[in-house]
Amino acid sequence: MKKVIFLLTFLLVLALSGPVFNVRAGLQEEIDARNKQIEELQRQIDAYQSQIDENSQKARTLSGEIGSLNAQISKVQLEIRSLGIAIEQTGIETANTQEQIEIAQGKLDTHKEALAQYIRILYQADQENLTQVLFKHATLSNFFDNLKNLQDTQNNLRTTIVGIKDLKADLEQKEEALLDKKNELEKLKNFEQAEKYTLDQTKNQKNKLLKDTKGQESKYQELVKKTQKDIQAIKDQIGYLIQNGISVEEAVKYGNLAAIGAGIRPAFLLAELEQESALGGNVGKCYIIDKTSGSTRRITNGQIYTKGIHPTRDLALFLNITMELGKDPFQTPISCGSSWGGAMGPAQFIPSTWMGYREEVTRLTGHDPANPWSIEDAFVAAAAKLARDGADSKTRAGEIAASKRYYCGNSASTKSGCVNYANSVQRKAAIIEQNL
Repeated sequence: MKKVIFLLTFLLVLALSGPVFNVRAGLQEEIDARNKQIEELQRQIDAYQSQIDENSQKARTLSGEIGSLNAQISKVQLEIRSLGIAIEQTGIETANTQEQIEIAQGKLDTHKEALAQYIRILYQADQENLTQVLFKHATLSNFFDNLKNLQDTQNNLRTTIVGIKDLKADLEQKEEALLDKKNELEKLKNFEQAEKYTLDQTKNQKNKLLKDTKGQESKYQELVKKTQKDIQAIKDQIGYLIQNGISVEEAVKYGNLAAIGAGIRPAFLLAELEQESALGGNVGKCYIIDKTSGSTRRITNGQIYTKGIHPTRDLALFLNITMELGKDPFQTPISCGSSWGGAMGPAQFIPSTWMGYREEVTRLTGHDPANPWSIEDAFVAAAAKLARDGADSKTRAGEIAASKRYYCGNSASTKSGCVNYANSVQRKAAIIEQNL
């Protein structure tokens, strides 16, 4: 019995020892190296942005316009490279987290085996009465040694149970982290595709300009004089809104009103909403199917998301919001997500965020209760949030900080996806402003 107890204790100590969840040194060095690459690319991106800003302040000439477009092309190319590195890095971190989960699961299995052995030992001991145990041992010393071993087994049993609880909690945290990493990877890949599309658009714009002017300054100046009130240009920038039943006139009208009311640029608000809604790819594509867990199902293919809408943070609020608006919660679309969806309407606010702005929206629009699926209410809420996060400065720095906060929750984030998202909003806003 002593050998068995020693072996189980050794296994327990082995399972509890060592920094299981630490990132390997070599892996961390690889991640740090990629971060430095991203930082260097961002410095180059900022340099190209300075060229673009400088050209925009000069008188419009053909050479200046071509120079600006070339700078934009180079800038987007660097952003795509930065995103590529970020995608590789996130892939490495995802694989590392998966490995940590496997290690944790192995440790948990070891604990369970030890637990079963301890329970068997105590059960066997419990089948014998004190007299039987006493006569089994040649001396009192052996008898008390056996009692001590049983006491040690009980103590080890308690330790094992605590270890199992701790490991299970760690395992759940790692599984949550893995979902977050997979969600981040999906966003980065979607954003990379959007940036490639932007690059193609800018190259086409440059080629068309050269073709239309054939390199002649006089022909370029004729193009500059043409009207900037082309409604199709606005449609191109807020295409997502139109696809979802919102007319250009409504978008421009409510975007202007909401932005002016909040003290931010209308073009920035429209660009932010276009960027936020279009990049998600899962806006309003899920219904909740369980009022307790918050699980959701994708409308198009029936895919189930166990982490649909957060059950403690957002679910009760969502049910209350839909009840007040007379909506069926099981037929009201919200965003899907591999790690907590539940965003509502054009502004894509989760219920807990929406509640922080609802009273302000009611005060400004007179709608009581305010409706996150209403374009007017959603625009007002988004404008209020962006203004609160720094966009009311109407500076590039303030708007970028607000975009970062809107997208990734951190106005000072240096993550590639977050930085490029904010830069992309600025590009869209510049084009929209020309046509408003």
